Amino acid sequence: MGKIHKFGHIVELSKYDFQLLSKNMMISALYDDYLKTAKHDGEIVKLSLTLKELEELTGAVAAESNHATSRRKQEEFGAICDYFEDCIDTIMRR
Repeated sequence: MGKIHKFGHIVELSKYDFQLLSKNMMISALYDDYLKTAKHDGEIVKLSLTLKELEELTGAVAAESNHATSRRKQEEFGAICDYFEDCIDTIMRR
């Protein structure tokens, strides 16, 4: 989580969580460039993001959680948002 990389920070997601983001119309429309650069490694997907990009993506995921049409989607997006916020905190403490 939050490893420094030449192009930014590596944020690891489960394949399921990555697909949840990729299949979401709003997130995929706004952040397709971030998602297209993902590296797939089995059940883990690695995103290389700058801090600003991670903060923007976190805001979009939070919005999707707040406006989810089902409790399950709300919880799933909420968990991803919490994880991204933890990544941001880790990066900021360096």
